[in-house]
Amino acid sequence: MKNIIKSIGYEIIRSKFMIRIYVFFILIMGLIGILNAEDRTDVMLADNPTISYLFPIFMAAFIVGIICGEDYKDKVANYEILSGHSRKCVFFARSLMAIIVAALACTFLCFMPLIAGCIAGGWGNTLELSDVVIRQLLFFFPFLRLAAFLVVLTFLIKSPYIMMAIGFVITMSVPSLDSLLTHTKSLYLSIFNFGFLTDYRGWSIYNIDPNIGIVKYSTFDSSLSSGLIVGTIIVSLAMTVFYLFMGYALFRRDDLH
Repeated sequence: MKNIIKSIGYEIIRSKFMIRIYVFFILIMGLIGILNAEDRTDVMLADNPTISYLFPIFMAAFIVGIICGEDYKDKVANYEILSGHSRKCVFFARSLMAIIVAALACTFLCFMPLIAGCIAGGWGNTLELSDVVIRQLLFFFPFLRLAAFLVVLTFLIKSPYIMMAIGFVITMSVPSLDSLLTHTKSLYLSIFNFGFLTDYRGWSIYNIDPNIGIVKYSTFDSSLSSGLIVGTIIVSLAMTVFYLFMGYALFRRDDLH
C-alpha cells in the first residue's frame, strides 16, 4: 500500500495537466476576490456565501477523477493487482490519496478570494477575521466527505472526463438547490454543510445620501456554535468512512475490464 501511495504521489507531481488546472483555478479565485471585494472583503464573503466554495467543488471532482479514474485507460490497477497487491490495498491507497489531496487542495483554494480581497481592498470591520478563517478551515471536512462520495462514483464510472462533467453539474446546481430546499437542509449533505458554514445570520438596510447616493449598512454574526463545529467534523468523518467502505464493497467485485 505504501508503494502504491508513493507511486500516486509521483504521478501527481508529474501531472502537468492537473497542476496547470489547479494554478488556473487559484488565479480565477483570486481574481474573483479582487473584483468583488471593492473595499470590504468581509461584506463580500457575507453577501456572496458560495463565492469561496463553489468552484472548488468542481476542482474536487477533477482531482478525484484524475487520481482514481485516469489509470483505467491503461489498466494500471490490473497491473498493481497482478504484481501482488490486494484489491483492498489498491482501493484504499488510491481513495485515501484522492480524498486527502482533494480536501487539502480545495480548502486552500477557498481562501483565495479572502486573501486576494484583503490584499486589494482590506478586510473591513463587519466580520471577525478569526471567525471566518475558522469557518473556512472547517471546509476541509465537507470536502473530505464530498471527495469520498466522488471516489465511489469514479470507481463506478471509470472515466475522469465524466467525473469532470459531474463536478460541473454539481457546481452549477448548488445555488438552485440552496434556494429550493430551504427547509430541508441537513449536515448530511456536504453542499448544505458549506452553506451552514457560510451563513453569517445578518441583515442589511439602505439609506439615501444626497451626495453619494445609496448607502448600505450591514451587520452580521460571524461566531460559530459548538454544535455546528462538532456536527461538521463528526458527520463528515462518519460519512467519509461510510463512502469508503461502500466503494470498496463495489470495487472488490469489479472485474476491472
